[in-house]
Amino acid sequence: MPKQKSKDDPPHNSCVVIGAGLAGLSAAYKLSQRGWQVDVVEARDRIGGRVFTYHFRENPYLYCELGGEWVGNHHTEVKELCREFHLDLIPHRFDLSFAELGRIGETFKAGKWPFAKHLQDELREEVLKILNLPDTKQQLPQKQQFDEQDWWTFLHNLGFPEKDLLRRDLMDSTDFGESIRQAGAFSAASEYYGEGSNATDEMDLRVEGGNSRLVSALAERIGLEAIHTDMEVQSVTQTDQRVTVEAEDVRTRPFPAPQPRSKAARRRLPTKKREFAAAFCICTVPARSLNSIKWEPPLEPDKRLAARNLQYARIMKTVLLFKTRFWEKRMGEKFSCFTDGTSDFIFAASLGQFRNKEQGILCSYAIGDKADDLASRGTEDLATLISGDLARLFPGEDTAPIAVMRYAWQEDKYTQGAYAFYRPGQWFPVRAALLEPHDRVYFAGEHLADEQGFMDGAIDTGNKAVDMVLEASRKEEKRR
Repeated sequence: MPKQKSKDDPPHNSCVVIGAGLAGLSAAYKLSQRGWQVDVVEARDRIGGRVFTYHFRENPYLYCELGGEWVGNHHTEVKELCREFHLDLIPHRFDLSFAELGRIGETFKAGKWPFAKHLQDELREEVLKILNLPDTKQQLPQKQQFDEQDWWTFLHNLGFPEKDLLRRDLMDSTDFGESIRQAGAFSAASEYYGEGSNATDEMDLRVEGGNSRLVSALAERIGLEAIHTDMEVQSVTQTDQRVTVEAEDVRTRPFPAPQPRSKAARRRLPTKKREFAAAFCICTVPARSLNSIKWEPPLEPDKRLAARNLQYARIMKTVLLFKTRFWEKRMGEKFSCFTDGTSDFIFAASLGQFRNKEQGILCSYAIGDKADDLASRGTEDLATLISGDLARLFPGEDTAPIAVMRYAWQEDKYTQGAYAFYRPGQWFPVRAALLEPHDRVYFAGEHLADEQGFMDGAIDTGNKAVDMVLEASRKEEKRR
């Protein structure tokens, strides 16, 4: 006999969503549209997670992204929400060039293959042989074996010459956030040749006015009273009919200070805690944060291990506001460049935006060890380095920025990196363990998407988690 619901149990159509990034907000929105009672609990003092539009005070008419940047032509989840909320998408696609030894070489149109044509055909053929295999007991081991190698080794064995390998490393590492010498082959193949991928790697569009507008639109429709920021989840406790999420208000924590001498003065000030109870929970925190939460019953050992082992990409974005869009004279408005200098990748972040006194923004993108090195430098020093590189690439132009903003995602407390980075051999066991529900708790987030690093993937996982919650709720209703 199923357990009878008590008067103290929360409504069967209630859910606590942990995390107010796109995965969490899209899940909460989908549930609220079906009449569910939702509470969204977020540790940061803002919503959006890794979607973070920035406006310079010196020119508020222009905008750039410190977080999620692109919407792809095949990103159906984002595009559907934008249509629903009447948010326009504008072109955000760039031509491609390489800057090596202080000079910019040949420019390739967006989506054009910059290597030998036969390599393009051979790569596609070999990758699709693996991706198109069914997930059966007989065929799955071939996919797993393929993923045991890194992407660099696979390309090398395919016949990519050394120069092209180095360029591929520079290009592809900006997608993974680490060198392709450490990227698993299957996750890389899925990125470039999986369902919905295209020649531009889905780097096609952006939300006009900034991607954070989508975040705001979701929050308004959920209801701001249902979104609780500055609340860091401490524990998740489950019973037969209930999930209780305890969170601590980070604003009530005392600031670090020298320890006073008296015992009475050393007593910690009480922090404000709050409980959120519901029939179900959707947890969207990055994997690196899962083990910082106390779970009762405890998480399964393989999930704890997977959360510990999955790394997140070290990425630092630096946006620079300039007096003029000097790069357009030589490279056009769709300028982007992979470089061997301070920036691994630099592009015109103000493409297609309102021109105010011809000012413009470039975004400098650094990954891996370089991102760590640059994060340790002061902002003024960082601006000098990037400006010096630009002066060599564009001699005679004023490359001194008006203002600079930076964000090193590997230093972010809650993500510890920009997006999930699957190393060789991790795609199948790690992802499967993190996807598995934990009793009444279901999981979502960019790290569980078919492709990492995109807003669309985060939304898709949030929607899939909602589908699982709804199905579980229907089954329980039938048993009552």
